[in-house]
Amino acid sequence: MNFLDDLLFFIYPKSCGICKKIENNFLCEKCERKLKTSELFVNQIIDYEKDRTKYFDEHAFVFKYDSIIRDKIIQYKFNNKAYLSKMFFEFFVKNKKICGFLKKYDIIIPVPMTYKKIKERGYNQTQLIARLITENIESLTLKEDILIKYKENNTQSKLTKQQRVENVKDVYKLRNNKIIKGKNVLIFDDVYTTGATCNECAKTLKKANTNKIGVMTIAKDYNKTQKID
Repeated sequence: MNFLDDLLFFIYPKSCGICKKIENNFLCEKCERKLKTSELFVNQIIDYEKDRTKYFDEHAFVFKYDSIIRDKIIQYKFNNKAYLSKMFFEFFVKNKKICGFLKKYDIIIPVPMTYKKIKERGYNQTQLIARLITENIESLTLKEDILIKYKENNTQSKLTKQQRVENVKDVYKLRNNKIIKGKNVLIFDDVYTTGATCNECAKTLKKANTNKIGVMTIAKDYNKTQKID
């Protein structure tokens, strides 16, 4: 660290996003080892012969949505803890498999929120991580102005599988779609439950004649995951 970094660290010391220990990084070695024991990094390829309801080609995720990961994602999304974006980001960029997956894509698009929702929460949690990722992976470009959420809808978490599908129907629209024509596009979200949100995003993006669409999430909720039909 240079002098300015040292001064900022003294005034605003970094701490591990999990145990709160004062650290140079946002994830201490002990907690990083703990997270690695629960790391999965599963990449699920969509078999269109068996499942014609999906509009994306593959879905990769790093953790099961339980225990410490569930707690941290909830804090990050709803408790004004934007700094946790750096904790998740650091884990992503230190993992060679995750970096390899990300480098297959040309463009990353965080699942958008309405202006009203961003104002209420203070930030779009997927956007913050996506920005950090593209600052460190040169081949991947962040596009925040292509997929727009222009309709407010109900929160997905308390809805049934079919209600989730209906709840996100036609809430997104494309803008500047020529930019992604023929490109490999990655949708980035925090948690994959039934896949309804990401699927609707992919459905909208496909209208731009993309080459490939993938989905990347921090975690997958195995307790609620069901096939979309």
